[in-house]
Formats: sequence, C-alpha cells, structure tokens
Amino acid sequence: MKSSVFAFIVLVALTGTAIGQPVVPAAGLAAEGEGRWADALRVYREHVEQNPAAADTWLRIADIEARLAEPDRAIAALQGAAAARADAEVFARLSQAYAARGYAASALHAIKGALALKPHSDDYLRAAGTLATWTGDYATAADAYRELLRAHPQELALNLSLARVNAWAGNSDAAAGAYREYIKMPDAEPAAWLELARVESWRGNTAGALAALDVYREKFGEGDAYARERVAVLARGGRPRQALRELNPLLVSAPQDPSLNTTRTVALAAARHHGEALSTLDTVRAAGAQAESRTADSVIRSLLASNAGPAVTVYDDSDGLRTTRVAPKADIGLRSDTRIHAGYEHVDLQAPIGSGLETVSGRNGTVLDQAWAGLSQRVHSFWFGGTVGRSRTDFDELTGYSALVRFTPADTLTVGVERTFGFAAISPRTVSLGLTLLSHRAQLDWAPAARYHLAFEGSYDTLSDANARWAFFLSPRAAVLRTQRLNLDLGILIHQFGVKYNLDHGYYDPHLYEYYSVVAAPYWKASENIGIAISAGAGPQRDDASRGFTLGMNSSVEATFGIYREWMLKVQGSVTNNRRLDSGAFQGTSGGVVLLRRF
Repeated sequence: MKSSVFAFIVLVALTGTAIGQPVVPAAGLAAEGEGRWADALRVYREHVEQNPAAADTWLRIADIEARLAEPDRAIAALQGAAAARADAEVFARLSQAYAARGYAASALHAIKGALALKPHSDDYLRAAGTLATWTGDYATAADAYRELLRAHPQELALNLSLARVNAWAGNSDAAAGAYREYIKMPDAEPAAWLELARVESWRGNTAGALAALDVYREKFGEGDAYARERVAVLARGGRPRQALRELNPLLVSAPQDPSLNTTRTVALAAARHHGEALSTLDTVRAAGAQAESRTADSVIRSLLASNAGPAVTVYDDSDGLRTTRVAPKADIGLRSDTRIHAGYEHVDLQAPIGSGLETVSGRNGTVLDQAWAGLSQRVHSFWFGGTVGRSRTDFDELTGYSALVRFTPADTLTVGVERTFGFAAISPRTVSLGLTLLSHRAQLDWAPAARYHLAFEGSYDTLSDANARWAFFLSPRAAVLRTQRLNLDLGILIHQFGVKYNLDHGYYDPHLYEYYSVVAAPYWKASENIGIAISAGAGPQRDDASRGFTLGMNSSVEATFGIYREWMLKVQGSVTNNRRLDSGAFQGTSGGVVLLRRF
C-alpha cells in the first residue's frame, strides 16, 4: 500500500507540479464573489478541461460542490486536485470527504497519501489511526499510534488506542503491554482493567487476568461488566465450576445473552458436562451469534467430541529392547455424560539373544494382542469407569480389566484411584514367562493458585512371580511465563521406586531407585490449532547398586496439529539418557503418531 501511494505521488509530481500550475480564472472568482455558483462552476470546469493540472481550480470546484450539497461531485473534484498536485492538505481534504460519505477504505488510502508527504503530522497520524481502526486495518492503526507515542511519550492515553487495536488484531502481547502503560494514568478509564484481564486470559495468563480484575474491584467495585469478564476468565482459566456458580445470577436477568451462554458452554465443556454444554450451545446458535457459536463449538470439539483413530509408538533402548505398539481405538461421548470406549492393541516385543530380555526359550521376540471395551460415567463430582478385554500372547491368554474412580471436589483438586490387571508386557521374557501384573495406582492434581500446580502419583504392583514393586512421582511446578506464543513452566520431579526381590525375569528390579530433577516445560503456540509441548529434565539419579549419584536426563516433545479441528494429529518423541527404565536400560528413545477423527 505504501509503495502505491508513493508511486502515485511521484506521478503527480512529474505530470503536474513540474510544469507549474495555471492560475484560477478571474471570471470564475468574480462569479463566486457574486454567488453565481453555476456560472463559477461552468468557468472552472472549462478551465480544468483545458488544464487538468490546475489543482487550485479543482479545489474551487470542490468548495462550490460542497456548498451546493453535492458531496460526490466534491469528491470527484478533490480527486482531480490530488491528481494534479502532490499536496498533503489536498489528500487530507479528500480523506475527510470520503469519510463523510462513509467510504472508509478510500479515506484511509487518501490519508496515507498525506502521511507519505508529511509522515510526522499529528493530525494525519490521528486520522490514520481512526480510519484504520474503522476499516479493520489494525496493523496500520497500531503503526500510527506507535508513531504518535514516539512523538508524545507523555500522552499515555494513546496507549489505550494502541492496546485496543492490538487486541482486535490478535496481538495480545503488545496489547497487554500497552494496557499496562495506560493504566498508570490516575484517570484511566475503568474499562481498561477489564480489557487487560480479557487479553491476559486470551494468552493463558489466568493469574494476571485475575489480578487485573482484583484491581478493578478495589477501585470501582463490582458490577455487571466486572461480573461478565470475571466468569469468562474463570471459564477459560481452568475454574469452570466457580464460573458456573457466578454465571447463574447473570443468566437469570439475561437468559438468552449470547456472550454469557458462550461462557457457560465453555465452562460446562471444561467441567465435562457434555449434554448441558450442547444444550447451551444450541441457545447460542438460536441467537444468531455466529462468532460466539464457532468459539463454543471448537471448545466442545476439543474436549468432548467422540473420536476414533489409530496410534503407533516405537520404543528402543540401550539393552536392545524394541517395543512396537499399534493401537486403534474409539471413544464415543453421549449427552448423558456417558463415554463408551473400545480398542485393540498389537504389541511386538524384540530383544537380542543373550540380553536377559529374550524369551525363556531363547527366541528374540514375541507378540501380545488384546481387545477391550468399556465405559465411564460422570455422577456429580465423580467419574466411574472400567474396561474389560481379552489378551493373548504366543504362550498364554487371559481376561484383563481396569477400574477407575476419579473425584473432583473443586476446580483446584482432582484425586483418582485405579486398578488394572493384565500381562506384564515389559520385555519378551516377561511375556514368555506368562507374568501378570496387578496394579493399584493413586493420583492427585492440585492447583492451589493460578500459577502453581502439584501432581502426585503413587502405585503398588504385584506380579505373578510373587514379586512386588512400588513407585511414586511428585512434581510441583510454577507458571513463570504466559505470552501469546510461549508458555513456560518450571518445576522439579522426585521419582522413587523399588522392587521386593531381585529376580532375573526380564524387568528392572532394584531395591531402591531415586531420581531428582529440575524440569522445564515450554509450550509454543505456533497458531490457534498448532501447539508444540516440550519437557526437559536433568538431575541426580542412582539405584541401590550404585555408590553415588550420576546425572540423569530426559526430554520429550509433542506437536499437535488441529487442536480444535475435526482431524487432529499428534507426533511425539522422547529421549532418556543415563536414567533407569523398566527394562533396566540407561538410554532409551521413543516416538509415536496419533491420528484422531472427531465427530
């Protein structure tokens, strides 16, 4: 756009001003002075027909046409003047004439011409900011407001305009910074704190959003605007139950409000209330709120949609163990908050002869096939679920099962217990021995504040060779960065496990293994539908056979494509170095692909 404006100005300069401008005809001026507008126009138009570069005459025509309430003819005359002479004031007048007629895009183009000639004019920059905002050209508007701020850094109110156009453009990082500069003003608009909270919420900074809302409440009290913004932040920020509680009074007075019902849909989906979320989405659609319904629909799709698709993973480690898993599955969600699960898994385990992981008959590999089905059901704050299936190896077969109870008494706390039974598919040897594994697992997820999270998992397993093993993971972490493109969590991991007996049955069985690491977990939001999660940890590790600690490391990456779309693809990989694995190996790599079709 800038290059075309400059080219236009150069062309005007070459064809108009370079040869000089003819003077305005005296007869026309005389007619004007006597109020004979028709005569003046006749004289002026005859003059510009013979001298199209007569910019001043074009301007006289524009003035008369405006006086006669002929705005389109006035615009045509101003166009002639702009073509005849590269003059910033002419472009500015043309822009004003376009704007008065509602031709926003043309008005913006004209004011850009004025700015090309006088790039530091306050009046033209302010007009460009306003017109660009009107047309939705938020990048141009932001450029104009930034230039004004460079010229007038003390005029903090400009930050509000800059913040808003950046927010509308989807540039939440720049918007948040501009809002924070603006609210330093003692007489800042109250709405700025609410808008800042919205922008912080958009970029995943729930703690920052709630802090902005707290300041608003302290300064201005609670009201409808505050309550609406707060419930939206809570719904998006992992506090769906609290959002629903605070939404109810608002919906009583405005039951069909599209914005409130969109927030309710998001909260219900996050709380896994499938049927209610779909019903509320129907209310949003009935209101004709297309943008809101698209937002709500994408959230439901990502959290609750039925899905089906294959998954393939491959694992290799330094002991030569290779495990390949092919596992298609389906998950059907019903409005009753019931979910039906079914799947099949084919596991191919290979290990070198002489590694101690090969089969007891001396073969280097074996396979496990299992098919299963089950369901889960939400009942108030509880989830109950279970599966049953049939498993078969080259050596044996059995009926496996799992049972799960999960309890979420509050948004900030979830606890669960699970019991599973099946083959111990750790290595070819464990499978060839027919070893079974009965596992009891407990999990806890606690978020005491918006920035902090604690995860705990403990398990106790019994194997059919009379052995038993225990393990626990403790992982506190803190959200240290939330931006439009990047989230960063930092934390620690404490991992210990032990086995009752040291047996030569194809799995790692120390009396005690310890690993303590610092963990960094960045998440890059490449776009709305593409995200890349990385986790990297390093720290001391040892088992009871070691004299001292050595450095252990592990890292993983998972890229998700189609986060909110009907088709979703996950590609993942991980590397573990000098850290003990289930087989006893010190190094291991794995990779996998998951493809899901949502419906």
